[in-house]
Amino acid sequence: MNRLTLGATLASVAFAAVTPAAIEARGDVALSRVAAELGYAYAYLGPEDAVSLSRRGVTVLVRPGERLYDVNDRTETMDGVAPHFYQNDLFVSSQFIARLRAIATLYPDGMGGGSGVIPATYRSSTAAVTGPISLLNVRQIPGTQQLDVSGKTPMPNRPITLTLVGTFSSEIPDTVLSRRQVFADSDGRFRANVPIGPGYMRGAYLTLVASSVPGVASASLRFEVKAPNGDISVPSEQPQRSIQ
Repeated sequence: MNRLTLGATLASVAFAAVTPAAIEARGDVALSRVAAELGYAYAYLGPEDAVSLSRRGVTVLVRPGERLYDVNDRTETMDGVAPHFYQNDLFVSSQFIARLRAIATLYPDGMGGGSGVIPATYRSSTAAVTGPISLLNVRQIPGTQQLDVSGKTPMPNRPITLTLVGTFSSEIPDTVLSRRQVFADSDGRFRANVPIGPGYMRGAYLTLVASSVPGVASASLRFEVKAPNGDISVPSEQPQRSIQ
């Protein structure tokens, strides 16, 4: 059972008062349906227990039970009730749908084009996508504090969300360090440079998670943070000889 399914089960207890009649009376709508209508790519981000809605140039991150949501690197507060689970889907208010529609108009080059409605060809091909992200490779670029990330999706031209998670201590919960979106090319391959900041702690573990649209299984790799120049010995760092 994945975290989304588990979250739905727990949320069904926490929101026992949210009955089908209450959902219908309030006009709440399934977020997956909203995403399809407005041209957002819908994906579940396991490391953050959140849903990502993405168009080219923008990513909206929505969390169950929270009225705070992220638009790229900016945090906003939604009007209406907080998103809630029902029958393994996330339901949102009409006020938040209006905000998503407004965001979509600011990024007209999304999968839905300028009309704000996702093309039928993309919608049907997305539904047919199955398989995992493969060939995921992560390496720290020598002389830098950045990662070279590459991989392959089972279908071309799909959005990929790269989430970097830091593990710094057995006593400290894992921390999401960054998140960025890239798009696979016509062969399904993707590549990007991802800064490791602020996870610069030597000897810590970082995990890079690559996720995409529903039907595409995510992939992850964990690695240890090293010094930018590895084991290179620089004279200026050597202990100074005492003056005789």
